[in-house]
Amino acid sequence: KLDSTLHFGVDNEIAGSFPQKAQQKVDTALQSIHLLFQDEAEAPLSELERGLRAWTRSHLEAEDIAQVVVLATRAREAFSVLVTIGVGGSDLSARVFHDSFNHPYHNLLSVEERGGAPEVYFTGDTFDPCRLIGLLGMLKARNLLHKTLFNVISKSGTTTETMATLMIIRDALDDVNWHQQILATTGLTADSVLFRMHKQSPFYGDTLLPVRDGVGGRFSAFSPVGLFFLAMTAGKGETPNARIRAAVEGVSQAHEAFNLAYNHQDNIAYQLARWIHLFEEVDGKGNIVFYNYADSSCLGEWFVQLYTESIQERGGGANVINAKGPTSNHSILNGIIAGPRDKVVLFIHWEELGPGLVLPTETGMDSKLIEFEGLAMTHMQTASYRGTALDFSENGVPNATLTVPKRNIRFICRLMRLLMDTIAVKGRLQGLHLDNNGGSELTYLQDGVEGYKRNFRSFLGSSVNS
Repeated sequence: KLDSTLHFGVDNEIAGSFPQKAQQKVDTALQSIHLLFQDEAEAPLSELERGLRAWTRSHLEAEDIAQVVVLATRAREAFSVLVTIGVGGSDLSARVFHDSFNHPYHNLLSVEERGGAPEVYFTGDTFDPCRLIGLLGMLKARNLLHKTLFNVISKSGTTTETMATLMIIRDALDDVNWHQQILATTGLTADSVLFRMHKQSPFYGDTLLPVRDGVGGRFSAFSPVGLFFLAMTAGKGETPNARIRAAVEGVSQAHEAFNLAYNHQDNIAYQLARWIHLFEEVDGKGNIVFYNYADSSCLGEWFVQLYTESIQERGGGANVINAKGPTSNHSILNGIIAGPRDKVVLFIHWEELGPGLVLPTETGMDSKLIEFEGLAMTHMQTASYRGTALDFSENGVPNATLTVPKRNIRFICRLMRLLMDTIAVKGRLQGLHLDNNGGSELTYLQDGVEGYKRNFRSFLGSSVNS
């Protein structure tokens, strides 16, 4: 029988080698951080918005959640295709949900096999036109362009990659009612271009899906940014409402665990932040290998943005390397063992991956293959994870494991919220909430991207290819 909660385990021999004084310093800081976060429990939402931490209550925004379910249920009847237009935090959570919960060959299934869900595609994250040309051409050739709902996501309503894509799509639709094929997810202020466009000519549903104040892109998975996609793609035997309920349940469980004592065994966010921080600050490890032991890269891509855009500030913070097992054992494992000793490894181990396959017996293929006959592939996956973790430990590579009982909506959403909370704690361990102009925590900003934006615009007026 599988456990019903997540577990965090570390290689104690390596992790226990830190000087006692260093560990006590971190533990004292964690106590103070925990008290600060505990004070938020009774704080008004406006205070969390000012502190850019309103994302911690996204799962409690009943009105927004109800709106998502109603719109998704209606749109599933009206459209055959869903295209998500966004970049970074605006689409990475939807990509995780698609990769984790939908059939791996979703778009090749019939509507009946998909349970009424639309085909799904992603765009708006680049200026390279290749895939956008291909997407629009394919939809036109199949007479699906005017049966497509385009969910454009940008809190600011000004994200250039996203808005440039929307301009191309508006031109391709070539219809006075083009805006009725657009659903906008954005901030509800006049600063947003999408907000202003909606006021002039309402988008689909005569409404906007809100990205609330205090909810940054990389923390927006459980706002309408991620939840609409999750509801829209409910599969056979599912409903949009059931999917959303499962997500909210998982996030709520993570939220409750985060409010336990900082050193409680179920408060994994504090344990994980402590582990990472000690290796970064005391042992000088500059890279975290996020080793998701499953056939999935999207969760790691989401975590790369979540961690590096939040924690790499003031010249500090580790880099995140996205890996998946055992695929990455055949690329980066050798470097982890034999290369620079600048890495720690965080495994994500799944106790149950879903329906399994068993290798046949008496195949007569070759005598060297007999030892594998009759084995379940999930058993082989677990053996591969255990062998890899043991190899790292035997070679002095620090590693820890987050064990997740099942790969389903509730547990993955719980895991994602846990990782968000880990970032919140890690940011405060680094002091990213202290001595900032304007008082905002650097953990929730990304000022490092502003130079790119300025330089990009300066080159628009010149001939880049000359």
